[in-house]
Order: sequence, then C-alpha cells, then structure tokens
Amino acid sequence: MDISQEGLQTLAAVLREGTFDGAAAVLHITPSAVSQRIKALETSVGRVVVRRTKPATATPDGEILVRLAKQWELLIEEARTELLGSSSAHDADESRIHLPIAANADSLATWFLPVIAEMHHAHAVAIEVLRDDESQNSRFLRSGEVLGAITSDPLGIRGCTIAPLGSMRYLPVATTDFVARWLPDGPSAAALSRAPMVLFDRNDYIQRNVLTALAEQPVTPPITYVPSSTEFYRAVELGIGWGAVPEVQIAPALDAGRVIRIVDHHVDVPLFWQYWKLSSPILDALTDLTVAAAAVHLVPPGRISPSR
Repeated sequence: MDISQEGLQTLAAVLREGTFDGAAAVLHITPSAVSQRIKALETSVGRVVVRRTKPATATPDGEILVRLAKQWELLIEEARTELLGSSSAHDADESRIHLPIAANADSLATWFLPVIAEMHHAHAVAIEVLRDDESQNSRFLRSGEVLGAITSDPLGIRGCTIAPLGSMRYLPVATTDFVARWLPDGPSAAALSRAPMVLFDRNDYIQRNVLTALAEQPVTPPITYVPSSTEFYRAVELGIGWGAVPEVQIAPALDAGRVIRIVDHHVDVPLFWQYWKLSSPILDALTDLTVAAAAVHLVPPGRISPSR
C-alpha cells in the first residue's frame, strides 16, 4: 500500500472545500487533476475514500486517511518551525501552525479561552475552534477535522488519548423578582409548567434534564432560546427566564444577589480532553495547559458529588 502525501493533501482539500472544484482552486491545479489524485489514492488503498456528494464527504475509510493527513501536516509544520527558529516563527504569520480543536460554548465562555490565549502567547500557533455541544464534539475527532476536543464522551476514540478534566457544575438560578412571580411556593411541576425557561438551543439536554429532575414529570414551559453562553446567562440575569448556568460563570451574580438558586440542586457534567496520539510538542503543550486550567475551574475528577 503506497499512500502518497500528495494524495492525502488532495483528499483533505476536497473535504475541507466540499467540492473537487474548490480543492482545485486552493491547490492551484485543475479539477481533473484533483479527480486523478483521488482515484490514485483510492486505487492505492483499495477503498473508496470520498462520497461524490455536494458537499463531498469522507467514507469511514476516508476519515482514517484524513486524520493521517492532518497529523502529517501538523508534524511537518512543527518541523518547519523548529528549522526556522522560534523567533522567526513568532514574527511571520505564515509560519504559524494551524491547530484545529473543538470546544463547547460554556467552556469557551468561562475557563478555556485563557488557555487559547496562553498558547498564542507562548507558541507560534493559529488556533481554529470548532464549537458544538460537549456531547457532539467527538465527531470532529472521528472525521479528522480537529486535533483535540473537549467532550463529555468518556469512551476513547481509536487513535486518541483521553484525559479526564473534571466536571462543570450547573446551578438552576433566576432573579429574585422572577422567583417571587413565577415560583413563589417553589419549583413544583405546576409552577415549572408555567414559568418561562431559557434554553441554549433545541438540543440543550442539560436544561431539559434539570427541568425533568425538578418537575419529576414531563412539563412544557414557555421557552426562550439564546444560542450563546454569555448571552444565555445574561438572559437569566435579566429575568427572561430561569436556567441552569455554570457555577463558575454565575458566581459573581450569586454573590451580588442579582440571581438566587431556585432550589438546592445541581448537575455535574463530566468533561474530557481527547487528542490524537502524536509525538507533537505543540499538542502536548495545549494538553498540559488545558488540564491545568480545568483543575482550577472544574470540579475535580473523583470528587464529583451526585446531582441533588
């Protein structure tokens, strides 16, 4: 089996751009040449690696090769940076190493963005963050789109190392006025069916799990969707509805009395850092910073108390 670097680069370009024409444009070759390279790659591995759809997508075998292509690109970029020297790499934008990762919105809004900042200050990197729910980020690793991901999936993906980070604790809170108006006798099922609620989006399983735990039966309250972590907690703080907000994010508002807990209940969502098994100093540095920051801001692994 002869897998060429040219074939891997072409495959990655096709999937990144979505079409053979798009890949041809970024590679500065003709669409016919792109097609020939993909056919040569498929002949070499004896597998179909690209579904000729719009946009083009990788087959399961193609996903394996995309991961290999991204790993190869990272190692080549790291070697080039070392050869040029660290000072030249920091001064030249074109020398920065592209580092695609995935993170959930709540981590980005609270403890993870400073990690990205520290990586940029200390290393010649250009980090691209793909954002989705923590329960969905594993798919970015499987498809080869990212080098590492913050995920709630405790099962390691083949070819990846998994590091427990701890848990993000969510507290159901609302303003004092909101509680007095909508939940004066506590969060009963009847009250929760009427009280406005804030959700991140229609896939926000954390809020729905909290609602089910509090109501102890299915209820359908009026819902406002706010698909941004910072604006979500601001919506709660402004009295639009109640919601379960990360403790690390809502703590100042709780201390100042701008919001109160509607019940003595919390939900802990375990988080993990999954990353490719590579001998990569850059990826190792990002992993060390991520684990260290999580130790400060998250409930430590092994000390997670049950929801109550």
